[in-house]
Amino acid sequence: MFRRLKFSRDQLSYASDLLKKNFIYSLQLESNSDADKWNQKRGQGVFTVSAIPRPFSIRLAKSQDEPHIMHFIRENFYEEEPLIKSLNINKSVANPCLEEYLCNHLKAGFTLLAVEEKDNRIVGISVNQRNCAWDGDRLQEQADRVQCDPLRKLFYIWSIVSKEPRLHQKFKTPCIFEIAILATAREAQRQGIGYQLTVHSLRLARDLGFDVARMDCTNEYSSRLAQRAGMECMWSVPYKHLVDCDKKPVVKPDNPHTHIRVHATQLKRA
Repeated sequence: MFRRLKFSRDQLSYASDLLKKNFIYSLQLESNSDADKWNQKRGQGVFTVSAIPRPFSIRLAKSQDEPHIMHFIRENFYEEEPLIKSLNINKSVANPCLEEYLCNHLKAGFTLLAVEEKDNRIVGISVNQRNCAWDGDRLQEQADRVQCDPLRKLFYIWSIVSKEPRLHQKFKTPCIFEIAILATAREAQRQGIGYQLTVHSLRLARDLGFDVARMDCTNEYSSRLAQRAGMECMWSVPYKHLVDCDKKPVVKPDNPHTHIRVHATQLKRA
């Protein structure tokens, strides 16, 4: 059973933190902060977050954003993520099984968007979800059902990464906040968007009542972002050690993407 996540107060503010960095952000509920009512409204734009003076804002995704998020994932995540690219998975190969799996992430209601203020265009996403101790087993079951060989390999790798670090046992918690997909539009990279999405995801996790957050980094750049955001590397495996029955590497991403690393941090209460 998932434990109930409660908010500590009606209005959540990070102003004192972020003013030191010349940013002003506000995070607030539209109406009642009761956890049950929030659960009914999650994914429907319960939160709004604004950023000044950056040319983009960070906000919680709304239900009507889902098709735009999936389009963003097809155009950016599939095309840029080293593990996905190495398996030759792209928007033409991605079948309904993968699309459904990713859409289920969005239903958690924790996804944050970086939106360009000028034309309201999505320039970055952090797809966040609950991660439970049994998720690795479910991913393995998903892999067993998939007919497409690249997707089967992908789900198996994801299952290994989910289970092997044993974070639930290490931190003694049944439920962990996970930054599952972090992606920035190609034309908007190197502007600090990925870092801001990571930091705000961790703050959202803290205020939702999670004790631990994790980020499974299948590329070098996201690993550096996680480390910069204060997340410790808890587990890693070189890609060359992921081999098939013939002892041949399953994937061979281009340098500098040589490892999968799992970062995690315990969340301190405000």
